[in-house]
Amino acid sequence: MVATRSSSVPRSIATPEDNTSTDMSSDSTAMATISPSSISHTSPSHIPVPGGEILVRPYRSSSNAQLKAVLSFEPRVSSLDRENVRSQRDEFRGFFTLFWIGLALLFLRTSFQSWEENHTPLSWTFGRLITRDAIVLAISDAVMSSTMFVCVIFVKCLQKQWFPYYYTGVIIQHILQTAYLFTAIWWGYHRQWYWVQAGFLVLHCLSNLMKMHSYMAHNGMLATVFLRLGLERKQLSALVNAHPGGREAAYAEAAAHKADLEAQEAATPIGTPSPISPSLQPVDSSSSQNLPLREGSNTTIDLEVPKGTGQSKSVDSNELRRRVASISHQQQSPRPPSKRTGTAIEALPKVSSGLPAGTSLEPSRRTRTHEAKAPSPLSWHPDQQIAILARNIDAMEDELKSNGALGLVWPQNVTFKHFFEYMSFPTLVYQLEYPRTNEMRPLVVIEKVIATFGTFSLIYLITEHYILPYTPRPDEPLFRSFINLALPMMVNYLLIFYIIFECVCAGFAELSYFADREFYQDWWNSTSWDQFSRKWNKPVHTFLLRHVYASTIDGFQLSKTSATFVTFLLSALCHELVMAVVTKKIRPYLFLMQMAQLPMIYLGKVPAIKRNKTLGNIVFWVGLMCGFPLLAVGYLRY
Repeated sequence: MVATRSSSVPRSIATPEDNTSTDMSSDSTAMATISPSSISHTSPSHIPVPGGEILVRPYRSSSNAQLKAVLSFEPRVSSLDRENVRSQRDEFRGFFTLFWIGLALLFLRTSFQSWEENHTPLSWTFGRLITRDAIVLAISDAVMSSTMFVCVIFVKCLQKQWFPYYYTGVIIQHILQTAYLFTAIWWGYHRQWYWVQAGFLVLHCLSNLMKMHSYMAHNGMLATVFLRLGLERKQLSALVNAHPGGREAAYAEAAAHKADLEAQEAATPIGTPSPISPSLQPVDSSSSQNLPLREGSNTTIDLEVPKGTGQSKSVDSNELRRRVASISHQQQSPRPPSKRTGTAIEALPKVSSGLPAGTSLEPSRRTRTHEAKAPSPLSWHPDQQIAILARNIDAMEDELKSNGALGLVWPQNVTFKHFFEYMSFPTLVYQLEYPRTNEMRPLVVIEKVIATFGTFSLIYLITEHYILPYTPRPDEPLFRSFINLALPMMVNYLLIFYIIFECVCAGFAELSYFADREFYQDWWNSTSWDQFSRKWNKPVHTFLLRHVYASTIDGFQLSKTSATFVTFLLSALCHELVMAVVTKKIRPYLFLMQMAQLPMIYLGKVPAIKRNKTLGNIVFWVGLMCGFPLLAVGYLRY
């Protein structure tokens, strides 16, 4: 995980004593002021206040609002959910049913054969191994999960301003996370657990670690914004009180200046930027694919979100900010017909989530977007210093408020109850509010429980009868081991995927009223490895995109290629760590296989290969099927 200093921290505040500014942004230090014709740029302003002169710059959101515009939580169901209207109409839906019927027949055939040979429906050799020390494992996992509540204490310390998040808090956070991870690894070695117990504990530890990092990093950023908000409120109050004529005169002057700007806007020819709010002018948002990390930056993040033609365009950062602001403004409050054209501005088309009409996954009242707050009247003050402070305060207040009907405002969320709810949600990315359902359906929970045990029985049977007896031996040819293990390991992989995302995650989502059930997309149709990495595990992909890829670009000024390499490197190291714990060996086989995806991704972008979707899908499936038996041979024989 990478924690970086965000652009919203009070690094843009400096005192005359040190005459420095801690702004590490590579963006321009110019700041916007209102002018009748357009936005002009001037140098940062020194605002005289009691106790010294304060350097003020426009506030820049650090929570990647552009990223959240695409990677947002909304009521959705998974592709394999039986209530998904879109997938139920798929022409190949019957093959999904056939898959389960075939596995049921395999289960019956193997059980009958085992009864005839051993007078038991299933062998219990593997069962004795995975149930060993089960009570200690359960207690260890409960203690590990309970330890996560230290995150709330950490954020409460930030709230009380016992230490700043940048960089004291960041150091403390990473020390806690490192100790958390290595304690789980050491405990597995100390207990000499079988690979199932050790692997389960370290995987759960890693998922908890990602939730901890997201919670602490996001709240650390909000704590820093909250601190800056308090400082700038005091600065604005001092300026307004010191204004000739007092506070009332300052507000009257701002209202008069706004009226003048509105009059000039009415006389502005069509096509000329608005003098009042250029960022809210309606624009075409259909091609906004590449998102900049922060305003004023020329850096963009290629999210490769599929659109009609699958093509994406790089968008200038200022243009994209106008688009995002326009989208947000249109979604929060429908705009009236334009005075110039006499036509209404069309809203963005709603993306189908596959939800059936009338389903209980419709968002509840507590998930609907809160009404947008009107800007402060002082935002239109002719004094540049007052106007910028007022706009900064509006932006920071919006940053600290959730985009839901509850309208949680930081630090209202810093409670043990709120953190417990976050722990129960099947997501690895923290935000103040999530979309919720109106009700919990007990029958769906029962269905997921039955599906979990049924799928696990199939995994157990395949492992016991078709994998363990064919464990690679030193005297066995490599090709024979590969042939024996390729198909059963592939089937086990599909079943493990199903039990994690469609049973466990969906079950917890139902119990916690969590409405966004899109934990994966149609990764089985992938024609390249980058598609697979984005689609097969959405929670992890979202975490890596927000907290590693975007953070390294924004905090370390890396290029997109370098940030991609860092993201893959961290992911590969974590996977190799799991394999080291499971096999109790340090071998770089999985690490090298994962890093080999990078050249394969670029190879898949060759036009001749990219055009042939069938060939790309065949190469993807062959590579996936070859990987598992080769890893087994590598880690068990060498």
